[in-house]
Amino acid sequence: MDKLLLIASITAFFFLTTMMFLTSPSGVGALGVLVFFTLVYVLCLGLAVFGCRLFFILKARLNKASAGNIKKKSYYYGPVIALAPLFLLIGQSFGGLLIYEVVAIIALEILFCFLVSRNVL
Repeated sequence: MDKLLLIASITAFFFLTTMMFLTSPSGVGALGVLVFFTLVYVLCLGLAVFGCRLFFILKARLNKASAGNIKKKSYYYGPVIALAPLFLLIGQSFGGLLIYEVVAIIALEILFCFLVSRNVL
């Protein structure tokens, strides 16, 4: 699963770079915008899972405890955390991003992470 996520994230990065330099939102249409947001999520998912894995490893080293289920935890928290950049990008596309929208997205992410920690999501 790690290799698949790594390959998907690298591929998404290259397709995103190509899309940003060679197309415009009006030129690709609705399907192209959907592909763009999907690629952003896949890229952020790879980064979030990697970041969560680093966080849990460092947390285990600081607590001097054995690191149990780090991969499993990172795959639970990663998809939730990967939504934050997507929400910010979608909010920006509707005409600007204000501070209360950023605070609402942060509160939503905290709620989602809490729900994941309690095995609700």
